[in-house]
Amino acid sequence: MIRKDILDGFPELFGKKSVEGHELDVEETISTLTRELNPAIAKALSARRGILNSPAAVREKYGWPKWDERYEDPVSGGAWTFREIVQGMIDNFLDRRSPHAWRLNDEVAIPTDAHPSRNAGLELTGPWYPLDMAFNALNSAAPMNMPDFEDASPTHFRPDGTPSHEPVGVFGALQNAKEIFEGRWHGKPYEVAKKNKTRSYKLDREPQTWPTRFVRPPSIHLRFDHVLVDGQPAPGLVVVAVLWALNNYESLKKLGTGLYFYIPKLQSPQEALIVERLFTRLEQMIGIPTGTIKIKMLYEEGNGGRTLPAIVWTLRRRLLGTNVGRWDYLGSLIEMWKDDPAGVFPDPQGIGMAAPNMIAYQRYNALMMLMAGLKHGELTQGAPIGGMAAVMIYQAGDTYGRARYNQLALRAMAMDKLRERLLGLIFVPESPLPATTRPTLADILEGKAKGKLYDCYRQSWVASPEPAYVEAGNRPLRATLQQLQPMLDAARESVDVNGKPVPTVASGLTETERQLLHSRGLLDERGQITPHVLPKEQLDTPEKLLSPALWDSIYGVPKGDITIEHVQHAFYMAANYGFQILNGNFAAAIDDYELHLRFMNDLATYRIDMSWLWTLVQHQVAITRDGHLKRPELTEDGVVPAKNAEAIRAGTRFTPALLEMVFSYHNEWTAAFFAELDRLGDPGRFDRSKAEVIMELLKKQLLSPRYIQHSARVLFVVGPAAKHERAQLLEAIFDLTREELAKKVHHGSMPQSALAAHDYVFDITSA
Repeated sequence: MIRKDILDGFPELFGKKSVEGHELDVEETISTLTRELNPAIAKALSARRGILNSPAAVREKYGWPKWDERYEDPVSGGAWTFREIVQGMIDNFLDRRSPHAWRLNDEVAIPTDAHPSRNAGLELTGPWYPLDMAFNALNSAAPMNMPDFEDASPTHFRPDGTPSHEPVGVFGALQNAKEIFEGRWHGKPYEVAKKNKTRSYKLDREPQTWPTRFVRPPSIHLRFDHVLVDGQPAPGLVVVAVLWALNNYESLKKLGTGLYFYIPKLQSPQEALIVERLFTRLEQMIGIPTGTIKIKMLYEEGNGGRTLPAIVWTLRRRLLGTNVGRWDYLGSLIEMWKDDPAGVFPDPQGIGMAAPNMIAYQRYNALMMLMAGLKHGELTQGAPIGGMAAVMIYQAGDTYGRARYNQLALRAMAMDKLRERLLGLIFVPESPLPATTRPTLADILEGKAKGKLYDCYRQSWVASPEPAYVEAGNRPLRATLQQLQPMLDAARESVDVNGKPVPTVASGLTETERQLLHSRGLLDERGQITPHVLPKEQLDTPEKLLSPALWDSIYGVPKGDITIEHVQHAFYMAANYGFQILNGNFAAAIDDYELHLRFMNDLATYRIDMSWLWTLVQHQVAITRDGHLKRPELTEDGVVPAKNAEAIRAGTRFTPALLEMVFSYHNEWTAAFFAELDRLGDPGRFDRSKAEVIMELLKKQLLSPRYIQHSARVLFVVGPAAKHERAQLLEAIFDLTREELAKKVHHGSMPQSALAAHDYVFDITSA
């Protein structure tokens, strides 16, 4: 059953569709697939909770699987052991014929427009509602685009006070896609009022030049209240996949493209099997060969990394590449160690993609895709994909003139993608090399070093369609191998940013940049590019490949400080993003006073901050360096926490009392920020009363001993609730066991909605 307001608002999305000569009913298809997949989803979510709540040591519960662990094969219907899967991937890498050798995309070839190695450049993500967002995406110079139905598109959540005529974002985005692909907006302007001005948008490019679309649906844990099957909300993954496929297949086929998806947050081969079964069934219903629907996968969960070979193997008929990224992945690492007092992470602000553990993660991702993506020695069957560059551009009309910092963002983008490109250079020598020999890229290109060079990272993510920003990232990804060293050695050019020289996008490396790349093994002492050497003899058995040393490099707790300044910064980011979520803004650009840039936040960045702050409070960890809590101050960049206030000495424990001080200083900042808006005569975009709500929620959640994997779910429950309901909901989530809560509901002292909220927050679902 489709909720009446959705059916009335978007009647074109539902009902019978003619697809590849078959008549398929949208509602029936959703119902059928939901019933088929629900038992497996419930079992997978139960397994997630099991490992999350297990008292076992981190290295035990998150270690490599046992070699005799068996996984169901969606191709043959049998089962393979983990050893057989890993050995089969090794055999493919070594070009051996064996009973278990396997590779990606061997049944249906990768379409040209979807190939990760043949479409070098950026992947732009964002919602396709409202319509101007879709137009901006398709007009972008990024060769790939991800219509986002997971992190940035409001679905089940509508904040209190949302106008009744405002459509639910997910269905608005699906309607926009349908109309665009059918040609209804070709050459036609779309006008919308923004900031008291009427703005006009139109598609400037012809369809054959649009970025290729990979739809990012919700992961298996999200359900849509708008679509009920047997009285229960349907999985968002099923709803979005069916609506996109049945409404757009014919139009996409006419445009010369296909059905492509970007799958988020998979944590196990069992979860991958759910995805594989979904798309296999859709292919059967449509009447197309198995493997026609192609996918990419966000490798954003540490728990998923330990079984990554088996996840890739499960999806081998359709997987094009696995993506790396800082946000959810860093949050998942903090989560893995959450119960270990010795495993509390240092300031997450300092763990960027160039940190040693994140370099190891990116190299592991490249290795898995290389070994599974080779066909007779050539990387044709798949490739790794880089991560998100999250800093954003300020508009020229910014109140405080912060567009002066944009050069920082442009250079950061260029360096981020250059580092990824260099990380993806992997050299497999013909014969063993001396341990001290590291051939340069020039040696390899000139034939002085014999072997095979692979250029793996050619695609990566971006959050903003700004032309200069996209160009800064596209440049290192699209350069030829011969152009890479000259890019590094180019003359240094800089522009002045607040009295400091900042390199231009085209500048050669600064000494600091060169030293960083050298320390990560990407350059030698002379500044020459040194591809990663991968000797075959070091990877010819599963034990050599998935070694304890590799696990330590990826999952070991990084070294670093825990400072009060970064505690306050993490709280600032969490509170500000939570405030925007409560006001209905899922993809929020927040002014980062440390970076002097706008920072793109979504559910994943909130997860990092909340997970880290929670571990600090629960273990009452010691601050490792002298510092100060900051009071707000009106600076040239606006009101920011800038004035030293309370001194916090190294060794001070992060107790609830210290957390209370962080709360107090943030409340000061909030009051000063709103006062500055009033001085400027700016009412702001959002309902200020939500500031009180987010602070109440944060205090309850951070002090609770209960860990919540998807922190923003509490926002979604509390956000639309009336004030008198809020206390009950928070009690149901943080204070009562499920058994206690169920009894209260049974006796009438708690509403059924409280139990539903508890189950939603903790991912408790039945088949």
